[in-house]
Amino acid sequence: MEGPERIFTIVSYLAALAVVVAAGLTTGFSGHEPTTIQVAVIAALAVPAVFLFTFSLFGIVSYFVFIPSISEDGHLFARVHATNLLHPLTTSLVLGLAALCVYTGSVAAWVCWAVLLVVYVVQTALIVRQTIQEHLVEGEAGRPSMVFLLLDLILGGEVVTFAGGARSLPPWKLHSLPDDTWIVDVRTKPEFYWNRLQGAESFPWGAGVIEAAKDRPKDRPVLVVCFSGHRSPAVAVMMRRLGFKTVYNLNWGILYLVIAERGQGVEGPFGLTRPRRDPSRRGEDLRRIVHGYVTMQAAMLIGAPLEHAFLARHVPPVQTAIGIVLGLAGLALGVLSFKALGRNFRVYMAPRRSGTLVTTGIYRYVRHPMYTGVIVGFLGYLILFGSLFLVPVWVVMTLLYVIKTAREERALADKYLDYEEYRQKTWRFIPYVY
Repeated sequence: MEGPERIFTIVSYLAALAVVVAAGLTTGFSGHEPTTIQVAVIAALAVPAVFLFTFSLFGIVSYFVFIPSISEDGHLFARVHATNLLHPLTTSLVLGLAALCVYTGSVAAWVCWAVLLVVYVVQTALIVRQTIQEHLVEGEAGRPSMVFLLLDLILGGEVVTFAGGARSLPPWKLHSLPDDTWIVDVRTKPEFYWNRLQGAESFPWGAGVIEAAKDRPKDRPVLVVCFSGHRSPAVAVMMRRLGFKTVYNLNWGILYLVIAERGQGVEGPFGLTRPRRDPSRRGEDLRRIVHGYVTMQAAMLIGAPLEHAFLARHVPPVQTAIGIVLGLAGLALGVLSFKALGRNFRVYMAPRRSGTLVTTGIYRYVRHPMYTGVIVGFLGYLILFGSLFLVPVWVVMTLLYVIKTAREERALADKYLDYEEYRQKTWRFIPYVY
């Protein structure tokens, strides 16, 4: 993210914060009795806001956790994707805060929201202009469709795919497609040359795909891919409108494949051309995960009491009791896990060279009870203080632990031959749930 786009991003989030503060100070977030029309408007704004927020937040966490270990050219993707990753999240804030303004009826909040909207519109225009300029610098004939650019930028996730009749394909089902599937890669040229599916053809932002589609049979399956799933949905919809009967959009893009298939050297049209990681950057992704969840935990420890004091929240006795119970339960899980691990305990992912696989005690039922304890404990902490604004922070922390456990289990499976059998018999976090 560079220049004016970065400035507008910062200003937009400051404006969003101003909306929340204004609504809280003037109304205490206690809305008036809404009319039927107002309820419909609030729902129409809040539902897509929550949907976009969830998908964009997951994408941001995945991207910034894993990108450091993918390649020494990581700066290239940070430049290309920073604004495109954040903008759907900004869209969700614009919609969600509009719903808040309708609910509270705060004039001051509406004024701040109007500023946010103006900044958002200007920022969107700047990003689109920059995208088109970069596209033309690449030397491709024709411009990317303005409609597709806006849809990908504003909505970002699977909304476009679902609306246009294309199918979302999970990465683990990629190799179930026929070998003659036409793979349309819509990333920029530098991204395409860095790493790609072996059978892919390059159409940056979809440019040139309409001409290429004229000579392709419409009953041939089509797979549209990008780097992190933010650009491919709109092009997948376009392929459907061009008459192709079966069109797939690859969820999470090449990013997931680089992570999941690193070092495997999968052959065929759906294998990557560069499956191996850069050994000089090994471990950077796990350090980022640790830094990430520690930062989230610090934010909750400090922020929840401040939010409680600043907003003078009333926490009912029942809610207080639930928070205390969950907090103590999380603490107990942590203590039991620590005792069961003994000398095998490590903060970082890599198991000790002289360590043993612990399958007794609480580890007889759950593979990562210590993480469960942290997640449950911090949930109880937020409930105890009645915190609402820090719930997304707790969600991010939980996602980071989920990602970390996936990486840890691969390392444990490499070290212990009987780990896979142990994994099949146990649950990751909560017995009979997950």
